[in-house]
Amino acid sequence: MNGDMIGRVIKGRYKLIDERGRGSFATVYVARDLENNHIYAVKVMHLELSNDGELLARFQREAHILLNLSDSHIVRIMDYGNDNNMHYIVMDYIDGQSLKYYMINDGPMDPLRSLNYTHQIAEGLSTANKQGVVHRDIKPQNILINSNDMVKITDFGLARSRETVTLTQSNVFMGTAYYISPEQAESGRSADTRSDLYSVATVLFEMLTGHPPFRGETAVDIVIKHMNEKVPSICRLRPGLPMEMDLFMQKALAKAPADRYPTPQEFMVALEQLQERIQAMPPIPRVERPGGNEQKPGNTGPQKPSVPPQKDACIIVLSSGQTIPLKGELMVVGRQDPTLGIFPEINLADKTVGRRHAYLRNQQGTYTVEDLNALNKTRLNGVILTPHEERSLKDGDVLRFGSVEVRFEYR
Repeated sequence: MNGDMIGRVIKGRYKLIDERGRGSFATVYVARDLENNHIYAVKVMHLELSNDGELLARFQREAHILLNLSDSHIVRIMDYGNDNNMHYIVMDYIDGQSLKYYMINDGPMDPLRSLNYTHQIAEGLSTANKQGVVHRDIKPQNILINSNDMVKITDFGLARSRETVTLTQSNVFMGTAYYISPEQAESGRSADTRSDLYSVATVLFEMLTGHPPFRGETAVDIVIKHMNEKVPSICRLRPGLPMEMDLFMQKALAKAPADRYPTPQEFMVALEQLQERIQAMPPIPRVERPGGNEQKPGNTGPQKPSVPPQKDACIIVLSSGQTIPLKGELMVVGRQDPTLGIFPEINLADKTVGRRHAYLRNQQGTYTVEDLNALNKTRLNGVILTPHEERSLKDGDVLRFGSVEVRFEYR
């Protein structure tokens, strides 16, 4: 299930015209409806997994749940079915980007913008809660922002409703470690709307500070911190926020579900109170990315740079010796495709490299790499990278994009 899907027509109606994103068991395509010329997003389960009863049940469950959810903040399903053993879900096409995209490119967000997005997520979850649906995988990658700045919750593949038959792996840790509630990490069966709201609060924490509340070297490290460590003070991490924000986080991220906001409605009321409080305050200063030289309050005169002079960096393709200078703050590593209008800053002409395979970033001379959920994963010194998580680079590191190996060097 790869590029040869482009041009295929599903159900004699939905023509796949581009690939939008690829996951572990399904790919999302942009499709044109040949009957009415509308553009949709079509999620197609990987053909080689169609005989996996567990994954097929998860895929079908997502379709059934979405059929019963009607809310402006939840991606709408239009059609679903099976075409020659190709299982598909047709959904609204969202013209925009994921919340993760804006977090990465904008850094810590304006507090009112962050609260606005959080409120919209909670509105969508309120509708889900009324239908007895628990999402169980709220994270920035599953929150889309359209061109009108409206939130759309997507990917209900891990969701469970009152009518859902429990799957065999429901006791296994589900969701993403950075955003998972303590009870969900222990047992997926115990997750309810309070678990979803816990995840929403971790997303808000990251929007405001630039990182989630708990971090670690491995998923297990992060989960243990969710279960045992105190919530960091967000007011210390983001000076200028009202003390009520700390109180909100302590309640929203309480270890025991009984100590949290019990419903999306009460969660939203608390958000609205925070919005009113912040609107009555002087503007909160923007947080600079690491290495920035923003002048601190109370200081006068120009500030001396706090970072060493920048070095030139490059990557060297090991098979050919080609040297590619790294210019700019954000560079896409990928494979050029003029037909689709894709021209990555770093073009690796190899079919194992995705069109948009990874990001390389330069933040005041510090370089990072981020896999963009490429089919043939990105590796750093032989270790497969988790999609959409930045990793720092040091001189001499070896990266592998598909089958293309390169060495990162400072010059």
